[in-house]
Amino acid sequence: MEQEVAFLINENSGQGEARALAELAKEGLPSLRIQSSLPRSARELTEICKKLPSGDTRAAVIFGGDGTLNHALRGLLESNIPLYPYPSGTANDLAKENGITGCPQQLGRLVQTESIREYRVLQVNGIPFSTISGIGIGSKVCDEYNRMRGRFQWIQKLPKRFNCEIYSMLATKTIFQNWGRGHLVRLISEELNEVVHTSILMVCNQSTLAGNLKVAPDQTPHQEEFTVLFHRNPCGAGTLRSLARMKLGRMDSLFRSFKTKCLRIVSLNGEAIQAFGDGEILSSSPSLDFSIHPKKLRIFSER
Repeated sequence: MEQEVAFLINENSGQGEARALAELAKEGLPSLRIQSSLPRSARELTEICKKLPSGDTRAAVIFGGDGTLNHALRGLLESNIPLYPYPSGTANDLAKENGITGCPQQLGRLVQTESIREYRVLQVNGIPFSTISGIGIGSKVCDEYNRMRGRFQWIQKLPKRFNCEIYSMLATKTIFQNWGRGHLVRLISEELNEVVHTSILMVCNQSTLAGNLKVAPDQTPHQEEFTVLFHRNPCGAGTLRSLARMKLGRMDSLFRSFKTKCLRIVSLNGEAIQAFGDGEILSSSPSLDFSIHPKKLRIFSER
């Protein structure tokens, strides 16, 4: 039986253009059978990806942003079908890491030549993610931005560059709202055992967050360690200055980073710590365990 390509489309992602992009993308695969689906929920997307017949499916082309891809990879890690992350969201960090531009001709070429690489995935409390995770300001911005998109349809219609600037504005607002506060936690790994009062902590599987913020310049998903980057102060003037310098491509001295294979974050006041990842809230618990996922994702890549 001839293999087919599965198109899985999140109509609500990014600027709401995923369905139109999927129609255009078909031009890159004129000789292959395409089966299109419109999952009604994130859970349904995961289940569809999990149940795709591995012997009959050449590629799973996901039209959505990093949040959509996060739910897709949960199923694809089980089915072992290669993922094509067709950029249809706001930041599209996973697609950019793999050189995917959203071009039908590129789609056809990479699928026909089977340009696939194995991509290391991380996890927090057993939930996988592919790009950047963390706690603090990043979680609050992620949560608020997703709530705003759900309430205000006009946000989805903004050009992608404006959406990325909204992240910066929300981060500034969050810092002022939480001035003097942060997470009082103990960080535990083979490399570090330390109490910190931090406003920002990121666990990085790649170099870039939100499309253009270089948080871990030398990190790639091929390494057998991930980068932990944390700010050594609670929210305040130092946080604003450090993020401004990072936006300009410079790392402030108030940030500290190290590489590890596992990290536990324990709240010292018993509060639940919210962890974001791939543009979604993944977990909320007084203890967060980050590690390398035992399975690798098969992904189409230009690199």
